[in-house]
Amino acid sequence: MFLAIAEIRHSKLRYILILMTIALIGYLTLILTALAYGLAQSNRSAVDSWHASTIVLNKDADDDLRQSSLTQQQVRAVRTSTGTSAALGELSVSTTTASGGEKTTAEMLGIDKDQFIYQQLQPSQGRRFATSHEALAGDGLKAQGYAVGDVIVVAGGQKFIITGFVHNAALSVAPVIYVPLQSWRQLKYGSSTPARSMPAASAVVERGTTAHSAPQGTERLNIATFINKLPGYSAQNITFTMMIGFLFVITLVIIAIFQYILTMQKIPNYMVLKIQGIPTWFLVRSMLFQALLIAVIGVAIAAALTALSAAFIPASVPMSFDMELLGAAGLAIVIMSILGSLASVRTITTIRPTSVVAGE
Repeated sequence: MFLAIAEIRHSKLRYILILMTIALIGYLTLILTALAYGLAQSNRSAVDSWHASTIVLNKDADDDLRQSSLTQQQVRAVRTSTGTSAALGELSVSTTTASGGEKTTAEMLGIDKDQFIYQQLQPSQGRRFATSHEALAGDGLKAQGYAVGDVIVVAGGQKFIITGFVHNAALSVAPVIYVPLQSWRQLKYGSSTPARSMPAASAVVERGTTAHSAPQGTERLNIATFINKLPGYSAQNITFTMMIGFLFVITLVIIAIFQYILTMQKIPNYMVLKIQGIPTWFLVRSMLFQALLIAVIGVAIAAALTALSAAFIPASVPMSFDMELLGAAGLAIVIMSILGSLASVRTITTIRPTSVVAGE
């Protein structure tokens, strides 16, 4: 639109300030969106990688994998009542390399080589574990300086050799270390515990639907419910959603204020244009196009700043730049800018050209 672009060229400083305001708000929105998505992924990526449908936990565990333990009879009952399942052990550990160094908190998951979780793991580097003293680690440990062949020592002195790394292996904002299920049992319960009285697993993960009821003393949750009950997951998502939502509202209010002030300042110009026969719809369309143009350029600048930031953010920062999600956030900013501009439509439509002639 010629009129909208001509106004921007005539008042460059004014529109640059508006443009930079939108760009900075957009940049903050995109960064928070990437951080929210990254934190969510670091809470649940390991669970998502299993491609499971349900999980069976101890009924008294309060839906918490860390507090759950299943007996051998319970695990056997679940596995015989469903087609595809995998026993899973969980233990929060503190690890370091055999040569020393800073300690790292990790989630150790025990899995069986004959079951589907192990079989679908695709290492991005190295190979899957094969013996009781080998482990397959998440990329989060690689980012902290661990390498294939390193010997890691967990609390209690047990050692594992890292045979490879795998993507999407994080749980509760901690990197995952996959080890043989039997090694997990010995680490968690000690080798002195009789095998018969030793819990067999923390949970059983199932793939596909099942009509069977959970064995006595257990409960079956679908994976979506289980993820939402991960410690801090829902609260974290709600917090970030509210923060991003407020930024959208702030964008709407700021654009509404700017456009209203600009419209009030341009009332004499609009009167002259209406006297010359320019229809009201043309002026409204020009104003909305101007808001759209500024919003699109502002979001483009915000996207460029976000891409630049992504290149310098350390791998240890839990940020994930999902293009579809960031694109949706950018589109929302543009929509909020247009909605904010609608507040000035009534002012333009109520301008009377006769007021100039009458000297009003």
